Amino acid sequence: MTFSVSPSAADVTRRTLLRVLAAAAATAVLPSDRVFANEPIRIVIAFPPGGTSTALVKPLEQPLQAALGAAIERDYKPGAGGNVAALQVVQAKPDGHTLLVGHAGPLAINHHILVQSAFDPQKDLAPVAMLVEFPIIIGVASRHGVASVKDLIALAKTKRLIVGSSGNGSIQHLAAEVFCRETGIETVHIPFAGGGPLQQAFERGAVDLMLETGSNLVKHMREGTLKPIAVMGRERLPIAPDVPTVSQIGLKELDVAAWFGLLAPSSTPKDVVQRTAQATLDALNTADVRQAYEAIGGVAKPLGPEAFANYIATENKRWATLIRQAGLSPVGTGSTGTIGTPQ
Repeated sequence: MTFSVSPSAADVTRRTLLRVLAAAAATAVLPSDRVFANEPIRIVIAFPPGGTSTALVKPLEQPLQAALGAAIERDYKPGAGGNVAALQVVQAKPDGHTLLVGHAGPLAINHHILVQSAFDPQKDLAPVAMLVEFPIIIGVASRHGVASVKDLIALAKTKRLIVGSSGNGSIQHLAAEVFCRETGIETVHIPFAGGGPLQQAFERGAVDLMLETGSNLVKHMREGTLKPIAVMGRERLPIAPDVPTVSQIGLKELDVAAWFGLLAPSSTPKDVVQRTAQATLDALNTADVRQAYEAIGGVAKPLGPEAFANYIATENKRWATLIRQAGLSPVGTGSTGTIGTPQ
């Protein structure tokens, strides 16, 4: 049996079909466009408000919002040396709306010193873009009259110096291990429960030596209570142009830095990761962002997803070796442990 349709009915059917197809075409956008259109992007930060992490995210917010078309919101989740924040992102919906400000702690150090870790940073997180490095500055309390690494080595032979860090396994702790192994000096390491208590202890005179980021030392440098004697990086820093690098004063080059980058849940679509990465790299290559980082002792490090993944893998191998050589004892479980990291 066949059916016939009148010309007028066929025209209506064709017009209806064309309207449906046009509507579908209008809404068929790239997944990344659809993702960023309707809700904000949450950037999870592993430290309390007001520290270095806040200062490095702020300059990125306007450029990212303009490029991605979504509001940027900061979400502070401190604890367990960065693992609390990292786990939040690992468990988040992989839709591009949740990013981690990751650093060496949860990405390259903590799982080497924890009895048990709740996630694998190289499997459960997708690198988006590296942001910045903060080369470690070796600083000595000014009351000791130390003006150089040579002076520090001589002083360490006459008294046991106290070196403070923000926790066992923190980047400051490991930088101190590297420096002491290279120079042959011995110190007493005191781990504090975070960067804030460390700074307070220094101000009380309870700490002789800190190996810290410029962002955490600049206040003491300006007040004259701390003497920076060397930078553990390849180049001098704009905030301390008269302070030599360790290689410039005859020591083997010791490249130690606190570093930060953006990561997403591992299953985030590649096009979403790539679009976010490109927006971030474009922002990092602007003078405003670079100058903002330099003002707090940082150096912009614009690396895309693959290069950042390689950087993390290299750091993992490096710190695994040092932690083994230093004989650091395992601690905690990685979700509420007492390991610490710089702010």
